[in-house]
Amino acid sequence: MTLEKLKTIRPALLALAILGFLGINVPFLYFALFRPDVYAESMGNGIALVFMGEAFLLMLFFAYLIARFGWRKPGWVFFVVMSLLGSMAFSIPFQLYLMSRPMPREGAED
Repeated sequence: MTLEKLKTIRPALLALAILGFLGINVPFLYFALFRPDVYAESMGNGIALVFMGEAFLLMLFFAYLIARFGWRKPGWVFFVVMSLLGSMAFSIPFQLYLMSRPMPREGAED
């Protein structure tokens, strides 16, 4: 099952996924690799930990919905991996982008 109604905004979904990946991951990697003092301080900040916990809960909730609705391509495992490698700002639009692909029709000639 695809999300056919999203096909008109597929380019926007891809742009949001790229922006989410670059806008979240690049600063995160910068601080993790080049500013370990700031990274360590943020990992000890209670408010930051609350937001990280919220992101994990949302990731699990969306993974459950993907599994519950039976969306197999790309599937809930792919969503969880993309959420952990990227961020929710990346994985949600990217998942919707992939799920809104036009599916080949049965009996269609190639």
